[in-house]
Amino acid sequence: MTDLPRNIVLLRGWRLLILLTCFFLIHTAGKSDSEAGMPQKKPNPSYTQSSPPPKSPDPISIFGVQIEGPIGEAQGLQQAVSGGAHWLRFDAFDWDRIEPLPTSPATYHWEAVDEASLLNAVRNGLEIIAVVKYLPGWAQKYPGSACGPIHSEALSRFAKFLASLVHRYKNPPFNIKHWELGNEPDAPVWPGRSPFGCWGEKDDPYFGGEYYAKMLKAAYPALKAADPKARVLLGGLLLDNPNETANNTARFLEGILKGGGGPFFDLISFHGYSYPYGTEGRMGNPNWPGSGTSVTEKVTFIKKILKRYGFHNKPLLNTEAALYCDSESPQCLETQSMFVPRAYAEGIATGLQGLVYYALVCDFRSLGLLRPDLSPRPSYRAYQTAASFLAQARYRGLPAGYPVGITAYSFVPPTGGELDLIWSDDGDSRTVSLTPGSRVYDRYGSLINPEDGTITVGSGPVYIQRP
Repeated sequence: MTDLPRNIVLLRGWRLLILLTCFFLIHTAGKSDSEAGMPQKKPNPSYTQSSPPPKSPDPISIFGVQIEGPIGEAQGLQQAVSGGAHWLRFDAFDWDRIEPLPTSPATYHWEAVDEASLLNAVRNGLEIIAVVKYLPGWAQKYPGSACGPIHSEALSRFAKFLASLVHRYKNPPFNIKHWELGNEPDAPVWPGRSPFGCWGEKDDPYFGGEYYAKMLKAAYPALKAADPKARVLLGGLLLDNPNETANNTARFLEGILKGGGGPFFDLISFHGYSYPYGTEGRMGNPNWPGSGTSVTEKVTFIKKILKRYGFHNKPLLNTEAALYCDSESPQCLETQSMFVPRAYAEGIATGLQGLVYYALVCDFRSLGLLRPDLSPRPSYRAYQTAASFLAQARYRGLPAGYPVGITAYSFVPPTGGELDLIWSDDGDSRTVSLTPGSRVYDRYGSLINPEDGTITVGSGPVYIQRP
């Protein structure tokens, strides 16, 4: 491999180390016999309102987590459930291990699938997003790259594999309906079993997106024929930057659409990470300036590309999101905990169907909501609180009346009334006046007592329940 963009090479190295480190720490961690140390649930205040909101189906929660390694008690399964997760993203199916040889008829080694993990997830009420990846050697367009593009002569074989896979796991007890084809395919082709999807071809003006569309045209009809109710996700796009110059990763999605792939997937999956900017509560991604979480910027970028090709109504999921901490400093951990409610509020406001936190358990760069011993980081407490307030809430709009410098999102809880989530844009403290009868909670669900009908708001998001 030569001439790879330096930022991609560095990122790939970091991400591979993240996955390997998290997987090792999960497998060496002891099991937890209790939920000692789990945060107390927030009070369940009552609401008053002059008239009930209009009746409509309950929204599906966007809250999700990813578990690396087997799904079970030792990996925090119960904490995922009690934390309020609905989605569970899982690297479920490795094609190279299920069909290592192209026999005739096909021989599938289903014993290579961790079905116990799938059952554990389903029995605990979690909706699985199943990632399918890793090519057997005989199917690789670039020999030695298990994460790269499928050879054109193997596309029909891949379609048959998917049909068999979906047929086996679509019904009870597994009930898998969401299938993600690869992981970060807009990363450059890479040797070995990289956790990236690595379909990116640097000499292609659309970075390999058109060839990924060719795969979709073979895979989607077979998958849908096996289960018309299945939903096909693009492999979660890395979207390293928004620079739409030729040969850049940002053109991969456009390549999919230009190559005619638009009708051959149901949802777009993408990833977004942020970094701390020194001062507690300051965060962002230098490649995606504007929003501290990068959620709104990436959604805007994706929708712009979709609209260009007439697919502006395609739904989106953010299937990896987190804020990195290079050390477990109190300052960075608190910034992580602020990232959580901000990301989920922005996700709901932009219409995401899911936002998966990466990961549930991980110690590398303190990414996990839980440590390997299952003790919660502040981000877990913030996640649990955000889910309790927002999981079933409907987005209402941008409320008026807050001071300049305050970001605010308004929601309608299932129990009625109104719920605002607010924070200071630049971290400077600002005084906010409250509607009489309002109740205020911090990001951990603790009640805040106003003084003279006002509160002081900084970087830490605050929930305001208004009658």
